[in-house]
Amino acid sequence: MRSEGAGYITTSRNPPRQKWWGRQRLQTAQRGGSMKADGQLLFLVLLFLPIGKAAGQLQSLIIGGHEALPHSRPYMVSIHIGGIPTCGGVLVHARWVLTAAHCNADLIKGPIRVMVGLHWQPRRNARVQVFTVAKFVPHPSYNRTTMANDIMLLKLDRKVVWNKETSLLPLSKRNPTPGTPCSVAGWGRFREGSKYSPVLRELDVKVMDIRMCNNSRYWHGEVTSTMMCIEGIEKGSAPCKGDSGGPVVCGKKAEVAGVMSFIGKSCVDVFKPPVATAVFKYKTWIKKYLRWG
Repeated sequence: MRSEGAGYITTSRNPPRQKWWGRQRLQTAQRGGSMKADGQLLFLVLLFLPIGKAAGQLQSLIIGGHEALPHSRPYMVSIHIGGIPTCGGVLVHARWVLTAAHCNADLIKGPIRVMVGLHWQPRRNARVQVFTVAKFVPHPSYNRTTMANDIMLLKLDRKVVWNKETSLLPLSKRNPTPGTPCSVAGWGRFREGSKYSPVLRELDVKVMDIRMCNNSRYWHGEVTSTMMCIEGIEKGSAPCKGDSGGPVVCGKKAEVAGVMSFIGKSCVDVFKPPVATAVFKYKTWIKKYLRWG
């Protein structure tokens, strides 16, 4: 049983730890900031709670977590319906946002606002840019049952104005290998009963071996070659129900390697790691639209 929405599970495996300075440099690169601007190393230890039946629900739940350095991820997008964060996304062009196709089920209900340059949800500063969606482009082969091809482009009603709080995130040049350190971020609910996090939160993750993720004890063949599995780096901690459609950011130069897609019915099921759509597999399809501007 799978349920839509990005998310993570608690895991008992103990991955090898990187030296603190190595992890700090990687986190800085994936945020798009600088070592000087960071000021401190961000350690993320999150508590996970089950959501219950979550199929079709796109709201987020990240209990605990750590606030990201304000505007350190200028490519992040928050997609709102009725003033509530519903999905995440990532800027890949001045007029295009990459997100998950399953978000479309709620987004078509509108009214939709796409916010760029946002950090604090309750109060928007003058530099936050708000857009409407001119065009929805879900992948033509998206399958809501199998979650195959769970990827979508949103064309904004106008171009983003570039400033220090806004920038593109390049598409991954290759599929990340197992063990590759990555990161995720979002405005998901941060405590039980809350609607959403008032600030952007982030978490370190790593890529799982797809053969392990797909074996009979885990997803049992449901994960295809166009998907990728991830897990939290810190032992026993990872987010649960992070923003659907948000980017999995990997590499020292920070590239979008995945778009968060689905989890198991229960976030505490250690045999159902979170699954993302592997962006590299859709590079040709994405670039076809980006060329149109």
